[in-house]
Amino acid sequence: MIGNDITKWSQEDTIRILIASDIHLGYLENDPVRGEDSFIAFEEVLSHAVQFDVDLVLLGGDLFDHAKPSPSCMFKCTQIIRKYCFGDKPVALELLSDQLENFARTVNYEDPNLNISYPILSIHGNHDDPVGQGSISSLDILSITGLVNYFGKWTDYTHVRVSPVLMQKGETKLALYGLSHLKDQRLSHLFKEKKVEMERPDESNDWFNILTLHQNRADRGPSNYIREDVLPSFLDLVIWGHEHDCHMEEMKGSKRESFQVIQPGSTVATSLAAGEALPKHCALLQLHKTDFILNPIALKTVRPFIFKTLVLSEENLGEEEVNENEKVQEFLKGKVNEAVEEANKLRSGDPAQPKLPLVRLSVFYERDGQDFNRVRFGQNFNGTVANPNDVLIMKREKKPRDRKDNIKSEEADIASVAADAVDVESLLYAYFEALPADKRLSVLSVRALTDAVRDFTLKNDDEVFRRVFDAHKRRCVHALMESNAETEEEVHERLRVCKEELDAADGDKLGALLDAAPKRAPAPKPSPASKRGGGGVVVLSSDDEEPLAELSAPAPAPRGRGRGSRGPRGGRGSRGGRGRARDPDPSPPEPVERRTPRRTAAQKSANWLQSLTQNRRRRASSEIDDSD
Repeated sequence: MIGNDITKWSQEDTIRILIASDIHLGYLENDPVRGEDSFIAFEEVLSHAVQFDVDLVLLGGDLFDHAKPSPSCMFKCTQIIRKYCFGDKPVALELLSDQLENFARTVNYEDPNLNISYPILSIHGNHDDPVGQGSISSLDILSITGLVNYFGKWTDYTHVRVSPVLMQKGETKLALYGLSHLKDQRLSHLFKEKKVEMERPDESNDWFNILTLHQNRADRGPSNYIREDVLPSFLDLVIWGHEHDCHMEEMKGSKRESFQVIQPGSTVATSLAAGEALPKHCALLQLHKTDFILNPIALKTVRPFIFKTLVLSEENLGEEEVNENEKVQEFLKGKVNEAVEEANKLRSGDPAQPKLPLVRLSVFYERDGQDFNRVRFGQNFNGTVANPNDVLIMKREKKPRDRKDNIKSEEADIASVAADAVDVESLLYAYFEALPADKRLSVLSVRALTDAVRDFTLKNDDEVFRRVFDAHKRRCVHALMESNAETEEEVHERLRVCKEELDAADGDKLGALLDAAPKRAPAPKPSPASKRGGGGVVVLSSDDEEPLAELSAPAPAPRGRGRGSRGPRGGRGSRGGRGRARDPDPSPPEPVERRTPRRTAAQKSANWLQSLTQNRRRRASSEIDDSD
């Protein structure tokens, strides 16, 4: 048996795949120091594809940092792909599945108008998912130009059916499943309801099954991540994107009952968190029939990053003094310099590696006298570190006794919350949860707000706040109208229930609740009877009801220039004026049926309304006669 002895593998039957994820092209592209980091790392990834002569490059989502990358970012991406992936070397992989179903077009290495040596297959992540008219992703642009093969895109989010990309090289068969990013709450709900199906080519064990997905793997709250046990057991490997901390080690194995997970992590640090300080890797996966070997490849062009946590109460700073602030700053300057020296020892020697390291110190302090201006402190390291403005993050150390005494009055420390947040949604959730009860949002849904902020930051959707706030307002007004709330307490209670319904809803239900908010109906055109000032009843919706006196009052006659134009005096005409009195309409007005959702208004008698209208008309006429 050959097993995992790679020396006995035949090259004709071996599929070599270079794996990477979360490239985030364009991250801080306008920063004069860090603007090129993402492009340098991406170029190194593709250079490894050429070095190891792979059959394909597999990306786990978030190729771009923004859903709408800048022209400069798209230009650099295209330039790098053409440099490393185009060529005359033939691709040995045979595609067996329907290309139109997998990629919506012909795979690029079978296009007679293109010369592709190293094809790229990619799903989309939460940063480069489809947006705007036609739900177009930046990967769609790369796909239509033949640079990338984009798979795993969904249009039906109520039932996900995953059709694998079937490939074969010699006697090795690969079934590659792609699950592009969906909201974690939505996908978790679909898994729970058994609405995620993965088609299998056949029931034989000849296929090596790989799933690529881009979701939360770490537990970030109920239904806000994907549990591994909900994934199908027939899978052999799962390539998990979205998580930026790299967890890969050399693997050797074959088909087994439970799959193994490969978490490549990001190739560039997009947040100054501890997980981003782990070494960055891509990986070489080699498949031979049902056996595989995974070899991590350390990236040598990544900017060095040192992250340290310091607790001042555990450091020997001496007794509290008047100049304690200066003493703390001197102590931390020494720690930053030590981190710079440590980062320099991690340098790979690659000439493309950026010179200045990233340094982040997370500092817990005891007293207000130990805090100071972080930005001014960072100016001491201009030209020494790549991030002088945010070298430090200061957090107030909370002792158990202090937390117990001040639990009702403590204010939310946004800096402390931001340090632990992994994305903007987690930041907002944590911030609002940290607020005292009397300062939390009482009407606006935190869930709706965080979803809107996510769409604004990741998709550049400038209209999302207006749409969400308008829909939220309509829903609240409709809820109050339906509840018949009269007192202030009843109003607050109804709004609280409305807010809790939105906060507890998953992605689909949240959108449905907001969309279901009734919009204001346009006022109908007045009937002929109302134009004539007759006794008919005007047709209005319940939202457009006006005081009855305004609805039933007769239309005023047009005014002329003379005194007599005020209207008929009771005789045959006016007295000496130029205006003309309107001839009364001899035909009786036809009453118009009043349609309104309100049950009380619908039960009013039409005869009563007509008599009331006629009385008011007579009263209005008498007032006109007296005025003359």
